[in-house]
Amino acid sequence: MTRPTDTWLKKSWERSQRYKVDPSAAKYAILEDIEFKQYRKQKEMFLREINPTLERLSSWLKASHSIAAISDNEGYILESIGDPMFLQDTEKIHVRKGACWSEHARGTNSAGTAIVEQKPIAVVGKEHYLETNHMLYCTASPIFDPAGNLLAALNISGYRDKYHPSLLGIVDAIARELEDWILIQRSNKQLLLTLQSEHENKHRALITVNAEGVLTGANREARGLLQLSGETIGHVELSELFSGVQPLLFQSGKIHTRTPVTLCSKINEHNRLLGSVLFDTRPSFHTSPKKRRQNSGETNRTVPCTFGNLYGTDNRFLNAIRLAKKAAATDYTILITGESGTGKDMVSQAIHEESRRSGNPFVAINCGAVTKSLLESELFGYEAGAFTGARQSGQPGKFELAHGGTLFLDEIAEMPPEMQVALLRVLQNFTITRIGGSKSVQLDVRIIAATHTDLWGKVQDGSFRADLFYRLQGIHIMLPPLREREDRLQIARFLLRNVQEELQKESLSLSLATEQLIKTYVWPGNIRQMFAALREAAFLADSDVIEPAHFPSYILSEYAAYYNTTDGLLKQSENHIIMEALKKTEGNISQAALALGIGRSTLYRKLKKLAISDDFT
Repeated sequence: MTRPTDTWLKKSWERSQRYKVDPSAAKYAILEDIEFKQYRKQKEMFLREINPTLERLSSWLKASHSIAAISDNEGYILESIGDPMFLQDTEKIHVRKGACWSEHARGTNSAGTAIVEQKPIAVVGKEHYLETNHMLYCTASPIFDPAGNLLAALNISGYRDKYHPSLLGIVDAIARELEDWILIQRSNKQLLLTLQSEHENKHRALITVNAEGVLTGANREARGLLQLSGETIGHVELSELFSGVQPLLFQSGKIHTRTPVTLCSKINEHNRLLGSVLFDTRPSFHTSPKKRRQNSGETNRTVPCTFGNLYGTDNRFLNAIRLAKKAAATDYTILITGESGTGKDMVSQAIHEESRRSGNPFVAINCGAVTKSLLESELFGYEAGAFTGARQSGQPGKFELAHGGTLFLDEIAEMPPEMQVALLRVLQNFTITRIGGSKSVQLDVRIIAATHTDLWGKVQDGSFRADLFYRLQGIHIMLPPLREREDRLQIARFLLRNVQEELQKESLSLSLATEQLIKTYVWPGNIRQMFAALREAAFLADSDVIEPAHFPSYILSEYAAYYNTTDGLLKQSENHIIMEALKKTEGNISQAALALGIGRSTLYRKLKKLAISDDFT
């Protein structure tokens, strides 16, 4: 074998050697037909999105005696089209649907190596690790989703003597077009914006923003232009990145204008971009602001939660969300655990909305809120006359209502033992029989269960069946309690914007003392409790600044008790708050006193006790 010299190619060959890629074993890295059909079905939405572009390539591929293949992020070929004669030749080296072309299976090759390097790659002739592939040239480019996650690789291959260096640029341009189209296709209920530098016209940076102004998607150009990471998308507002975004987000009656608006970066003042609206499909836009505020309660109840609605920057939370997104691509049963108020129901809805089942029903039932006698009929339904008081027409249960979609079983640990047996029976074959009926109904339902308790502990004490526990343990997602998250203050600010809209206030902010309360209070009711507390505090506040005194009395008493049990902490907290106020106001006593909610003379006295110089303005 010839040893390569290019850095990326050398690294790829070294990986191939470590993997001990075996030419004789490569032919076995192919999914069986039945297995491939099931595997491909999970990627149907993605394939539908890219199919029109692939079809347009068809005639060019035939004329150039080449083929195009789409491999997923694991390297499995999902689709291949092109010149029939060349397809027949490549069949001999297993370029076919269901074959895995990862580096682990085939060594250095454009698709597998592009997946690892996450950049456009050309592998020509003897640059391939396996000698059987030396007949080929292969050019590939990664395809990323709107959040910047690797979706797949587009590969164009032909006979090695037909290779031209321009092919790599062509493949990359097509991959970027596919990414743009996927971003557009998935921007339902979003605002689509285009951004470009004031002095350049080479980028076509696209971003999507939801009704709350949160950045929900960005194409490759936008991620490079704005230096966005995958963790940023879905968790930052456009107004946190730029000033001057209001005309784009809230152009009453003129949202479809293409007139550019200058956006000034809040991080780099020299980074000025021109932004304009391509289209707006946010559901609330076509109603007036007044009407939107009146209907906001109804909207919150009816509009499903998506991953774009789940805010957080804490690492444990982000890891849980990453796992949930990955789980959404499967049909596995999911168990979500976490304390009450951590957002288990919202995560379950987001998983459903991200899955292939999103067009079908999401049905939820709280297993602890329904009496034992009614739970069976709620889940499985009943036939006419099945029991006294039954409807004459009968009634379908939650399982039937969720057919084709997702059934969310909240507080699964509270399910009575006899119902646990019935549920286990359904999960074994997904067949139900209504109460009073004899006909079995076959169902296609994805199960997501949730509990705030230690379900394994319930198994050990005998109150929950072990066999049912194992059935529910397909993928386990654990949501951290709010007190253990490092982003409590950012969450409070995020929630406060919702409260601000509810109360029709121009602006709301937290004093430094309130910020300290939020960061140190234990929040036993988690995000649900924080939102309720902020809503009450905002309602009671006479000004736009929320102080600790505006919070519910039970929170203040618990907060005070916490500090009173630890000698010196209260004083340390006060000193820290004062120093933070001075830092934020650059030593301006009047502004610091205003932020703290105390008089200038009081602040001077406190500074004197701290032995801090009074050389302030």
